[in-house]
Amino acid sequence: MCRRPRANFIGRIEDEEYSKLSGTATQAENEFVDFVNRYLVVNDVKCHRHCQEPAKFVSIFMGDSSIVGAYVCPSNYISRVVYFANHPDREWFEAFLSGQVGSLLRPRDLRVATRHGWELGGEAEAEILGISDTGDVKEYYWTFYPKTDAEKTTGAFICSNCGTLFTKNFSDESTLCVKCAKVS
Repeated sequence: MCRRPRANFIGRIEDEEYSKLSGTATQAENEFVDFVNRYLVVNDVKCHRHCQEPAKFVSIFMGDSSIVGAYVCPSNYISRVVYFANHPDREWFEAFLSGQVGSLLRPRDLRVATRHGWELGGEAEAEILGISDTGDVKEYYWTFYPKTDAEKTTGAFICSNCGTLFTKNFSDESTLCVKCAKVS
């Protein structure tokens, strides 16, 4: 079982187990993260299944050649979690998510896509070879697709205090995970 890293909204890792994955690169120094932010992160999206308000991409984990982020609405609901990497590790991503959202994570809700330079435009096509030895970027993404009425009352959220993912009922108005709610 993967221990949950504690990350803030700019992706700094405070857990030694994950420090080896994150290295010492900052967002500005990391060409891969810069490429993802410029060409792969989608802006101007709406919250899915929750409120239709604008959602923004929030970084929750960064490594030297990987980034995990969530599309989050103003109520901190997570529409989608995306893991971009040159050589993604599906098992790591599943463990990362499972440690935070538990039973909401189901294999059928986890998908993979390959993003090629030619589909992203001329500048991206020229730059992608500098960040990827294969000329593409893999992206795993998770969206919770509820099937039952009970599942439709629950969702994944990001804690407004510590930045971890957690699950709660839509009727619960708190924006804090259980751990942070106990402290405050």
